[in-house]
Amino acid sequence: MKIWSDFISSQKIQPLQNSNTLSALDETSLLYVGGEDATDFLQNQLSNDINKIDEKSAQLSSFSNAKGRMLGIFRVIKIDGGYLLVLPKSILPTMQQQLQKFIIMSKVILADITDQFALFTVVTDQQELLSNVIYPTDINQVYQSESLISIHLPGSNNQSRFLMLSNNAEEAIDLWTQLSQNLQINDSSSWKLQDIEAGIPTLYPATVGAFVLQMSNLQLIGGVSFKKGCYPGQEVVARMQYLGKLKRRMYLAEVKTSQCPKPGDELTSKQSDKPDGSGKVVDAIQISANLCLLLFIAQIDKTEQNQLVLAGQPDKNITLKTLPYSIVD
Repeated sequence: MKIWSDFISSQKIQPLQNSNTLSALDETSLLYVGGEDATDFLQNQLSNDINKIDEKSAQLSSFSNAKGRMLGIFRVIKIDGGYLLVLPKSILPTMQQQLQKFIIMSKVILADITDQFALFTVVTDQQELLSNVIYPTDINQVYQSESLISIHLPGSNNQSRFLMLSNNAEEAIDLWTQLSQNLQINDSSSWKLQDIEAGIPTLYPATVGAFVLQMSNLQLIGGVSFKKGCYPGQEVVARMQYLGKLKRRMYLAEVKTSQCPKPGDELTSKQSDKPDGSGKVVDAIQISANLCLLLFIAQIDKTEQNQLVLAGQPDKNITLKTLPYSIVD
């Protein structure tokens, strides 16, 4: 949508905030899954139960390889004629390629349709804005019209967060212009910050294939069904859930540093002078000149005994923060 991209490039981006923001999602993409076999196809590939959603509800889900290692984490939206998977642009080609291998004789279409939509997010606690019908009241609830899709996502700091998808550039610009009178315009880093604060993991090229879904807390935030049928990696996931003991999980933390790590960067034991497999960064963002907020997956015993540091920054203490959902073994 050139009209939309030109408009967004003209907007003045304000300093990063985590409340009352309006942000264009230029690093987010949409993978369309359609065809008469689309529902059965996704049911056989994804970790969650696709039959549990309709056009008024969205779902968090994942796609894994046969070893149970996740290749993608995404939102699934049911639309007329198929489904939309919302995921980072950086992993869409790999996801599409891997899903394509399983189509075989099925009547399924996969297509990158990102350029057909304006994508942005609205985060607010202003009740006068939230009274509009386009903002669903419940988490994962969806509003759909001919030109607009709005999904209510988990937020943080008592803020309501919505993912907005519009296939009409002029209407999207009009809505954005109205909202910008009350909300601060941020870039996509605001979306990343809100996902991190909400304890929602994102996979990037550096972490594709690195984690089993329970390590990323996906079972705690509605990203898996343990009652559905088989899918790639399901045996590994089920064995960990019912027979094993989780040795790694995802944590929210902050580090006083001006050198924020990147997804896939290592965490090591304080006693080690090189990466030792103790943990990896899932996502991170610099929220001030000397403060970084991050999600990381690491060995539970080492983390909770305060034995970990960022590789290359052994003098910077990791301070754990409370996730906005309960941790249940």
